[in-house]
Amino acid sequence: MFHDTNDLFGDLLGNPERGNAAPSCVQAEDLPLFRRRTVEMVSDDIIKAALALDSTSVRIMAKGLAPRAGDRVGARLNLNIYKSKGVAVQTIHAGNATEGYTRNRGFYNGNVIAYAKVVCLENVYLNVSQSFRDRIASGTESKGPMASVDGIYAPVPVPSFDGIEVRFDPMDVHWFCDLEYRPIRYAEYVTVYGNRVYCRGGIEYYTEDNAPAKVGDAVSKVRFP
Repeated sequence: MFHDTNDLFGDLLGNPERGNAAPSCVQAEDLPLFRRRTVEMVSDDIIKAALALDSTSVRIMAKGLAPRAGDRVGARLNLNIYKSKGVAVQTIHAGNATEGYTRNRGFYNGNVIAYAKVVCLENVYLNVSQSFRDRIASGTESKGPMASVDGIYAPVPVPSFDGIEVRFDPMDVHWFCDLEYRPIRYAEYVTVYGNRVYCRGGIEYYTEDNAPAKVGDAVSKVRFP
C-alpha cells in the first residue's frame, strides 16, 4: 500500500535535512510494486503492416535512419497508429547534446528517426510538457508530442519486462506514475513497450519539493511520496 511504501523509502525521500538536494535513488527490486513478468509481444509483421499503412511513417522510414547503441533518444507511443490501427508502435526521437532532458526538457520535439516495437534505454528521465499536458487534459487540444521517455539507447536481443510498471495518461495524471500514482523522474534501466514503461535498477521519485510545478487546473491523481 501507499503508506507502507513510504515507510520503506524512509530518509531517502523524506529527510528534511537534505534541503533542496535531489533525493537518492531507491532500488526498484526493493519496492513492493516490483514484479518479474513475461509479456507476449505482437509479431514484427503486425508492426510492419501498421507502419506501412501510415504515410508519415513511410516517409520517415524512407530516410533509412536508425539509432545506434549509446545515442541519446526519446521514445513515445505513436498515437496516430495506436488510434487508427490499434497497434502500439514506439516513435524514436533524436536527442541532443544538452542536459536539458534531465530537467524535464524532453526529446519529444526532436526529429523522428525511427519506429520500433520495443525500446530499451539506460539512464532515463521521464519527461512531460506541463503546459501541453494541461491543454490536452482541459480539452483545448486533442493530441501532440508532449511526453517522452528519454535516455541512452541500449538495444538487447531479449528485452526484460521486469520492474516497476509505469503509465502516463494525460487525462489522469501530469507525470509518468507507478501504479499507486507516485510520479517517477528517473530510472536506471527501462523497457518501453505498448503504453507501458518498465523501470528497473535505481529509481528516483519526484517529491513536492523538486517536481516542476503543475500547470493549469486540470485534475491529476498524482500522489507525491
